[in-house]
Amino acid sequence: MKKIKSIILGTATALVMFSSCSDWLDVNPRSEVKESILFSTEDGFKKALTGAYILTAKSDLYGENTSMYMPELFARHWTFPTDPTDLMNRLSNFDYTQSGAESLIGNVWLSYYKVIVQLNDILQNLDDAKVNFANNNDDLIRGEALGLRAFLHFDLLRYFGPVPSGNDLSAIAIPYVMEKTKDPSKLISIPYSEVIQKIEADLNAAEQLLEGVDPILRYSNITLNSPAYANSEGLSDSWHWFRQERFNYYACLGTKARFYQWTGNNEKAVNYAKKVIEAVNSDNTSTFTLTKETDYVYSSTVNLTMRNEQLFGIQNPDLQSTARSLFDDGTSTTLTQTVTNMNNCYENSVNASDIRYKPTNNATRYWEEKTYQNSVRVNHFRKYTGNDLIRANNIVPILRLAEMYLILIENLPLDEAATYFATYRAARGLNISTEASSMANDPARMARLEKEYRKEFFGEGQMFFFYKRLNYKAYTWPASYTLPVGAYVVPKPKAQLSFE
Repeated sequence: MKKIKSIILGTATALVMFSSCSDWLDVNPRSEVKESILFSTEDGFKKALTGAYILTAKSDLYGENTSMYMPELFARHWTFPTDPTDLMNRLSNFDYTQSGAESLIGNVWLSYYKVIVQLNDILQNLDDAKVNFANNNDDLIRGEALGLRAFLHFDLLRYFGPVPSGNDLSAIAIPYVMEKTKDPSKLISIPYSEVIQKIEADLNAAEQLLEGVDPILRYSNITLNSPAYANSEGLSDSWHWFRQERFNYYACLGTKARFYQWTGNNEKAVNYAKKVIEAVNSDNTSTFTLTKETDYVYSSTVNLTMRNEQLFGIQNPDLQSTARSLFDDGTSTTLTQTVTNMNNCYENSVNASDIRYKPTNNATRYWEEKTYQNSVRVNHFRKYTGNDLIRANNIVPILRLAEMYLILIENLPLDEAATYFATYRAARGLNISTEASSMANDPARMARLEKEYRKEFFGEGQMFFFYKRLNYKAYTWPASYTLPVGAYVVPKPKAQLSFE
């Protein structure tokens, strides 16, 4: 009898936890649909890709663990208990051997590969599809799937791979999975050089596909984010809306800028960052703009995650529940930081008008300190929950325009970099005195970049990768801390090591 393949909808293909070395790649079905039926229509392919995005948005990945939680603890952005058995304490001190840490890391590892397996299933079925796709949607789906596959492998490499500076290219890194498989023998880590080659190849293919079909190249984000506007302009296919929440053409370019900076190809990093910054709509307005104070004052649609400058964000309808449990849970808020440390972080004595830390209603824009009936003072982080004046949304920023500016500021000659820093500084409301001194020489520039990365991406999980990329030996904020040997390479799960 012919074996029937199956795929999971909603939660997509799932991989079981490490119950044994032989079955951890087995499919754990919850709601199965025959693959031959699912992929017999264009709508089926769309649902399968939507399922992959749903998985990335869950708390296992960018909905919590790989955005506001794990990498932020690695960067020591949150206060943590002094109890050495506490998970937050262990992660902040890079003790990967604690059982809670091992469990979290194993879950993150598996969750990435769950999405990758789903994407591979879509790509393999596209190759054999006998479906008449409308509006070049087959190329759009393929481009998104290839780009997202590269993006996820790249993040796996940033966590579990070696420090890129001075790295031995032959060093074993991570598996690069390019097929749907339940065979553990296929999940074998390959050399770093091969991983980066495969990431680059997938990104190149995605760029070429998306360049020809992505609606973001023909319509503004204002149009694409409003079904009424989109329909009025003849864009009735809802699959073409809300491109910032999908791996779109500019997400691909931005990922390449980040990727080339990581791998040391600074010339290409600059080239792709400029392509994003210089992108314009059909009316010659900028496709993406840096958020500034007037956006908060005059726009009814602004939010603290800076939606207008997001190249790629993950939509998660459960985000508010997660965010409130982490940042606004009565008197026992999990993730917080002291007022003194945040004042130092945002240099409030110098940059009193920083749009991210500007005083408002006895708080700052991103932070609010409260006193409860038991006199406990709790400092709430508001980026994901919103504040009294600015609403929250359910999108976690994954890649933003600000990073493109910081890439240019780091890699261009000092005089040219200063021009981009001036634009960035003005948008964020930073004191003009920081401009000239920050670009005086390379050490001053790098000291400024460390501060700006921290301010800009607090709660988004990018600071740890800044440190790792540059192989910092110690942190200076919130206090002096020397990293232990091996801190930057998150260990692969023990079950995975059985296959290598």
